[in-house]
Amino acid sequence: MERKIPRKNYIILAVTIILTVLLVFYLRGWYITTKDYYAQNSVIKDVVREIKEDEISNYTLESGKFALYVSSGQNTSVKDFENEFKKLIAKSNCQNNVLYLNTDGIDVKNLNDSLRDNFAKNDRVKNSISDNSMATLYLFEEGKISSVINNVDNYSVKSINKIIKKWGLSDNA
Repeated sequence: MERKIPRKNYIILAVTIILTVLLVFYLRGWYITTKDYYAQNSVIKDVVREIKEDEISNYTLESGKFALYVSSGQNTSVKDFENEFKKLIAKSNCQNNVLYLNTDGIDVKNLNDSLRDNFAKNDRVKNSISDNSMATLYLFEEGKISSVINNVDNYSVKSINKIIKKWGLSDNA
């Protein structure tokens, strides 16, 4: 005796296969879009606010103490550091005390000259601002840069954590 399979089972199978294929293509497109976005932008933007070059002076008037992280969103050599730094910022609960400045599309030399001329606390700070740093962390106190860490991507997360606590930026300190 031959067993007859109902036609609705074939229809259910076809719909399930089509939906699965469409879901796979959607997830693939979403993954590629996300990957492209983070290749062009810094992951730091997920946890801290981004500031533009011309907004720094206004922000220094509003906030007395904060850190400014400066790097290119497209620089792949700092991506691993930024992922770790992002986790550290979230863990230290200092999102409100750190800002991000993307150097893509701006003249870094002019930015650094502006920081030297308008925000450096003293000559030591002026001399420590480097035009060759891939990623830099500036500590602002009372509207002036009191400390600079050039090539911060070369530091370990443990060292950065100590610096954040020393500067009093962490709410967990």
